[in-house]
Amino acid sequence: MSRANSESSPTSPQIVMPSQTTADVLESTTSRSYTKPCGLRSSIVPLQRLECVRVAKKIQRNGHRFYVAAAFLQRSAARRRLSECVYKTLPASKLSPQAMRDFMMTEREPDFVVERRFSEFRHLRNDAVALARSNGAHVKTCPDCQDLLRMLLSSKHRNWTVKRMFGNKEHQFALLTTFVNDLLTLTVSVVECVSCGNVTEDMDKSCRIREQVAERLEEFLKPSYEPTLGII
Repeated sequence: MSRANSESSPTSPQIVMPSQTTADVLESTTSRSYTKPCGLRSSIVPLQRLECVRVAKKIQRNGHRFYVAAAFLQRSAARRRLSECVYKTLPASKLSPQAMRDFMMTEREPDFVVERRFSEFRHLRNDAVALARSNGAHVKTCPDCQDLLRMLLSSKHRNWTVKRMFGNKEHQFALLTTFVNDLLTLTVSVVECVSCGNVTEDMDKSCRIREQVAERLEEFLKPSYEPTLGII
């Protein structure tokens, strides 16, 4: 019953508030301007709607271990400014910009989650590498594809099996989080061009590599289910 109620009503990202007064103001403001995206269950979410992905949890199901990737959708500029104003009153405001952003992400409730096995992350990487190498002549003349291949073959995205064996779970989470977000950053631009119809003749003819990689990533990030209230 409680799950049904939580799924039927809009919820906003959970934030640590400095005082109840601030919490009341935030709730009254965001409840009017923000509606939690609906219809995400079992549907592909366009990459340009995603802000980032964060892997920070492992679960066991049917004898298999799954990594839970929390996906966060882009927020409006007004909502981002509102969150920043709230966090400025906290001790965390003394952190570096990147550390502050990481802290804020841990406090937000994901818009949806994806459960994938480690082998599925590795398969996504191998698939992306194969696509990036499928047209060597094009890659030589396409800076974006060169950046994509350089990222995929960088040391931080190689030797996953060894890193998994000798790294703790936090290292595994960081490895997978960095990979998905790097891939998202390098593929979202081509998705935006295709979706808005701003496709050049050269891209239409030959730069299908990043478009195909983007399609693989969209399928990979297909929501597993809509989460209930709580922070992963």
